[in-house]
Amino acid sequence: MSFVDKVAENKRVAEMCMKTGAYNAGASRAYYSAFLHIKSFLEGKKFNYANFIKQKRPKDRLYSHGTIQHAVICYLKANGKKDVDVCKLNCIDSMYKKRRKADYEEKLINKQELEVSLKDLDTVLSIVV
Repeated sequence: MSFVDKVAENKRVAEMCMKTGAYNAGASRAYYSAFLHIKSFLEGKKFNYANFIKQKRPKDRLYSHGTIQHAVICYLKANGKKDVDVCKLNCIDSMYKKRRKADYEEKLINKQELEVSLKDLDTVLSIVV
């Protein structure tokens, strides 16, 4: 299964979670869909991730949340994407925080939080192209 297929599958699952009230699982799947989309995009562009890490964040590991967001923003800016669009990708942090809450805390994700994550996912999918 390709990353593109996994992105679509995880998005469908996140949307089904909204319908069934499984908000924690939905927040996790929405973030993972965005993460895989960015990873697939960067790999498709032959982005030298290892070199990026070595130069910018040598203590970080490949494809962590912190590095992938930074990498895609740097790539998009270097390739002419408008700052106004790139700034919208700050939503990735919000999605990540909700995923961490959903997966690692006793607190629950609510319907409104998942709605925002799904909108944020659409933002990521529309900007990272």
